Amino acid sequence: MAEVAVMSDALRLFAAIWFLPLFPFSGVFVYLAGRKLRSAAARGAVFIVWPLLGVSLVGAYVPPWLHAWALFSALLYAVRLLAMRDLRLWSAYLGASAFALLWLPLPEHAPGWLAALGLGIPLALLAQLAAVLEERFGAAYCGLYGGLYLKQPRLAGALTLLTLSAVASPIFPGFFVLTGVALHAGFAYAIGALIVWLLWTWAAVLLLQGFMLGKPQTAPVPSDLSGAELAALGVPAAVFVGAGLFFVTTLLSGG
Repeated sequence: MAEVAVMSDALRLFAAIWFLPLFPFSGVFVYLAGRKLRSAAARGAVFIVWPLLGVSLVGAYVPPWLHAWALFSALLYAVRLLAMRDLRLWSAYLGASAFALLWLPLPEHAPGWLAALGLGIPLALLAQLAAVLEERFGAAYCGLYGGLYLKQPRLAGALTLLTLSAVASPIFPGFFVLTGVALHAGFAYAIGALIVWLLWTWAAVLLLQGFMLGKPQTAPVPSDLSGAELAALGVPAAVFVGAGLFFVTTLLSGG
């Protein structure tokens, strides 16, 4: 029976490695979310369902070497994020980095479904915004066109808000998730998680700089977001922030 239990735990961990993706298994997630799936709804679903499956598969025991592997994966994708300009792949790399961090807390504070949603929902919303950019400009690629804050202020505001949410800026739920990860991981892993977060923030600055200050747009200038389109992105984001503040204690303790 003991051998069966050990085998079951090993299989569960092997499955979890795909859904809280660790390099190189993370390639499947990045391929689906960043390249293969064309539908924004499908990509959004992947960003939400993938980590939920992952946290449901992680058991009570995580080998110490898996923590090191997870931090390496998170750092790898955070560094790759700095050079990425395509918003689709940027979001996929950020997801791979963020979900890997959910391995770091000690078993008694293993992240739950709230933590998974706290990191996944902003990426799902960002996937919808990427589709809007592609519809208007032909590509969601920073530096290819710029001046959003001058020509499309609503679109610029939505992009800024959702990007800050995705990189776990303060007030947004992801910030409380990462704080909980740092509080309940070993000291070295907490420092590593902080470095990952700083890399995300740097990457977000570069991304927004490319969209706001990039190559000037030429006529005809694409239209800005309509009121309905802005509400479709802004209302879920506002509800998300409110839910994060409501569940802040739970998120800080592991979600």
